[in-house]
Amino acid sequence: MTRKLRVRQAQTIVPFGVGAIVETQGEAFVAADISHWPVSSCPWVDSPRLAAGLGVTGFKALPSAKNDFFDSPDGVGAPCVRFPAWLFCGACRRMRRWGVADEQPGTAPLCPACPTPQALGPMRFVQICESGHMDDVDWWWWAHSRATTDCQRSTQRLSFLVDHSSIGLEALSVMCRACDSSRDLLQLLDRGRTRCTGHHPWQGRHEAAHCTEHARVVQRNAGNVYYAMTLSALDIPAPTAEAGAVDPQIASRIRSDDLWPGLCRADDPHRAAMLTTMICEGQPGVSPEDVAALLRQENGGTETERTHPRKDRPSTAADMSWEEWAALNTSTAVNDKHFTVRPVRFGPEGPPTESERLLRGRIERVVVADRLREVRALRGFCRVQPSPRRMVGVDTTGRRSWLPAVEVFGEGVFLAFSEDALSRWEEQPSVRERVRGLESDLNAAFQMDRLSGMVGDALLPRLPLLHTFAHLLIRQLSFESGYGTASLRERVYARPGEGGHQAGVLIYTAAGDADGTLGGLAHQGASARLTEILLRLLEAGAWCSADPLCAEHGARGFANLNRAACHACALLPETSCEAGNALLDRVLLVGAPGITGFFQPVIDAARRQAAGIARGEDPV
Repeated sequence: MTRKLRVRQAQTIVPFGVGAIVETQGEAFVAADISHWPVSSCPWVDSPRLAAGLGVTGFKALPSAKNDFFDSPDGVGAPCVRFPAWLFCGACRRMRRWGVADEQPGTAPLCPACPTPQALGPMRFVQICESGHMDDVDWWWWAHSRATTDCQRSTQRLSFLVDHSSIGLEALSVMCRACDSSRDLLQLLDRGRTRCTGHHPWQGRHEAAHCTEHARVVQRNAGNVYYAMTLSALDIPAPTAEAGAVDPQIASRIRSDDLWPGLCRADDPHRAAMLTTMICEGQPGVSPEDVAALLRQENGGTETERTHPRKDRPSTAADMSWEEWAALNTSTAVNDKHFTVRPVRFGPEGPPTESERLLRGRIERVVVADRLREVRALRGFCRVQPSPRRMVGVDTTGRRSWLPAVEVFGEGVFLAFSEDALSRWEEQPSVRERVRGLESDLNAAFQMDRLSGMVGDALLPRLPLLHTFAHLLIRQLSFESGYGTASLRERVYARPGEGGHQAGVLIYTAAGDADGTLGGLAHQGASARLTEILLRLLEAGAWCSADPLCAEHGARGFANLNRAACHACALLPETSCEAGNALLDRVLLVGAPGITGFFQPVIDAARRQAAGIARGEDPV
């Protein structure tokens, strides 16, 4: 029977982006790099701001099926390569290395040795290295690694056996049927046994790089096999045209030039001048002044600042976050095609209670986003550890000047915190002392490179505070709005700046279609019930079912990057969190002995109010 293997278009960025293992219907594949994409069929995804930040000409998405039921089985889709190539039969236990020539369109691999067709399954283990390479385990070598017989590698007659009298990896073994040599898998996962082959599954053997790393054997669905390195940006209205602004048509022609990404990344002024001249020669009607103005417009600053960047200049993610922060933290409504926001009144309809007044003094502004557009781009991937310095690009040939991306639409709620209240709270010695330990763990963690753009030069107490608040708000909104926690996402704005610090969170939902979502999240932000939702959030956050262990526990989580946070109170699906469930501390919100939480006065007032109501007193 012909089968159709599918992934959603949005999944081609995360979790099934370039280099990821895709498992479906008992088969396993790896997504090939963008040099294998059907470029002529891939639509462009427009996001000039994100493209300028990443120094690329633009973005493309894989084509989506027009109809999920009647689409052609051999239609254009996501290019994948079968991996692991070593398969085994569950009936006769024979192994076979499956090649491209063995593939039959629309048919799963079948065992040629069994009298009745039996499906072949992929081997459970693969080998990876920190440079991002991945390959099959050399099973022939493993079966003969302790043998004294002289067996020819060309035979490759292997079997994957199970000993039901043993347990664990000791019960599994690979045997050569030609010489009866075998070895169990007990020590297979030990490090440093083999060198990396320098190979990616979609490459030919002649394309393998020279890699000096030791390969690590892991299970193919292990968490460290694939770390997607992504960057996303909201589609916000362009600033009002100023003197010297580039004509949109000329700007589009400059961005489409193949030399534009190199000019955006050029650090040498002589090289920048040469590339500018070449762009002008290749684009009639474009002047050097147009190119220089577009660089200033998109990179922010003069050409000297761009070609001689300051060492303390914030990262790309931080640069773009300031533009989003300014667009969201607005006191006037904006009605753009892909960015519709409106500030709303925050507070109850009637006279506020003490807890509501205290809460209003900490939340400065609420902005409802009725429509948002987000572009999510895949920059590359890592293996073993998520270090940007070891990132493998999405094009291993280096010939593409664009990146894969998808556009998603949705809605959201933005809350801006009071800078005065937040600054006074941050100055408390007990708060700074608690965050100092978290900052020390962050500086020593392997995740520092990935989180540096979010943290900035120093970890301010507001970042774990706002991040934990965003997690608790997502959990609470999942009950109020009808969306699951995995359907909601966060954007935390807590970066320090010379002219002022950010202090806000955006909770939004996005779907990979033009209609977006149905308005349930925006309704919660616009209604008078938002105050009640936040009070419920704080009530839930003040107590965890794992307390007192959760609240009193010291460093926890990956690399000790969390404090009072666990699955029972603050952790979210990783698709919802931009920091990988790191930098969370519930105590900073609700307080603990010796530490005043930012919202602790609100919680205390709400408890006094509840006690008064129980005694029959007026709550106001």
